[in-house]
Amino acid sequence: MNITIQADKDNDQLYILFRENKELAGIAAETKRLADNLYLDVDSEGRLVGIEIWQASKTLGASIEDIGLDSLVGVAEAAKLFGVKKPNFLRDYVSKEDFPRPVAALASGRIWRLKDLEEYKAQSAKQSA
Repeated sequence: MNITIQADKDNDQLYILFRENKELAGIAAETKRLADNLYLDVDSEGRLVGIEIWQASKTLGASIEDIGLDSLVGVAEAAKLFGVKKPNFLRDYVSKEDFPRPVAALASGRIWRLKDLEEYKAQSAKQSA
């Protein structure tokens, strides 16, 4: 599967597409509103096709030009960043009140901005030193 980020700078929108074909036309059977400015497209079998983010700069806290696949991480990547296994990451970090909120919580897992997690990790290291 290919993951493609399509940016519409004029309208400050991002679309993350999960498909071999980079065209969305006819693939999405339903759009579900997940939160303000966040929508999920699913196909006729209920599988995730894409994530649409409106007011992307505000929603993600970064300019559209600065957002790429490497700037978003899921649970596995976040756990690796913190040097722990996924279950330990979820138990020991995500449950903390001051831990960064994910930009999306999908059925397949949560997604964070890498920058937020790196800043949290650096701040935590300073506090424990």
